[in-house]
Amino acid sequence: MHILMVTVSFPSPEYPYRGTFIGEQVKRLLDHVDRITVLCPTSYVPRFARFSRVAAQASLPARYELVKDRCEVLFPRYLKAPGNMCVWWTAAQWRRLVSNTVREFIDTRPCSLIHANKGGVSSWSAIQAARQYGIPCVVTYQGTEVHTDLVNQQNEWRLSRDSFRFADLNVLVSRSLERILKTYVQPQGRCEVMLRGVDLKMFFPPQGGNARRPMILFVGRVTEAKGIFDLLEAWREVTARCEGVELWIVGPNHTDARVLRAIESHGLTQQIRILGPLPLREVADLMRQAQVLCLPSHGEGTPNCVMEAMACGLPVVATEVGGIPDIIESYRTGILVRKGNTQELSEALVSLLQDTVQRERMGDAAYEFARKYFDARKTAERLAGLYDELVTTSCETANPRVG
Repeated sequence: MHILMVTVSFPSPEYPYRGTFIGEQVKRLLDHVDRITVLCPTSYVPRFARFSRVAAQASLPARYELVKDRCEVLFPRYLKAPGNMCVWWTAAQWRRLVSNTVREFIDTRPCSLIHANKGGVSSWSAIQAARQYGIPCVVTYQGTEVHTDLVNQQNEWRLSRDSFRFADLNVLVSRSLERILKTYVQPQGRCEVMLRGVDLKMFFPPQGGNARRPMILFVGRVTEAKGIFDLLEAWREVTARCEGVELWIVGPNHTDARVLRAIESHGLTQQIRILGPLPLREVADLMRQAQVLCLPSHGEGTPNCVMEAMACGLPVVATEVGGIPDIIESYRTGILVRKGNTQELSEALVSLLQDTVQRERMGDAAYEFARKYFDARKTAERLAGLYDELVTTSCETANPRVG
């Protein structure tokens, strides 16, 4: 079976932290399918802009092999209109790239199925190409394209709506996504709620009585949408009430120098460490050292960092947005607070930092939940089984038996 995986972000040798969770899923799927080709269309960057924020896109390779002879990753360029202008123009270019990729393999290794890993331009183009070549299409919805775009009818919402309606299989990473999509759109194909999960061999609680340190961990893109400025505002109250506590921030900084200025203006330079993006194994090690993970995001799907923290036996303080309430039971595996409420956020952090018994009880419950529901290897096996069902059904439809 040869799968064409279409995605908006994927790791490369130069930028190994882009789309890490998709990269990990592809590696696990290779235990169950013969070959995967990853297509990650990348907007063309003119030479004069190659020292700007988009310089990373300019330096991506045209292609490379993730796994020799079994998984090739392609980064074809296309012209993109500024911002979200001319969405249909962008969608048409993506469709051309997906169709050309399928055509490229027809005589050598025909694609059995296309799997798009986000609603919007990527899913719409995948469905159109799949129809053109008579193969099944799977779409995974990650969160923002539904919770924000579809609900508020902005950006690529029509493409997400049409994709949900016409995909052969819709994979939803939380129950909340299922509720919203079925409210707004009636699908013709099958729907499955399937958490991406995490690698339980990498993310696990500390062993041998290793003590945790008074440290709060934030993992994710450092942006206003992830609630980083809410966390900095709450952190002043936390440090005033909890002596010696530190906040460690892991992830790429997309705020330029605004976060650094905010830390300095709040007088928190000595209590906060900014580490930037780190390999997953180092993130897992930090989660085994920390006492709490904090994610005060303004919008989410089902964030990987929350599942990873729970697998490490770490209680989570997070906002009650997106799919987070589907995996965090407040005051059992963590504490949920209202979006943007810095007072609730600081109170939740202080309560866990000051109450060792409560913190350990929640951490144990989080680990048990993760062990039961977050095994990424089982998710990959289940997804590969669904691929096989779709491909078999498609072949039987194309070649009906004569009675």
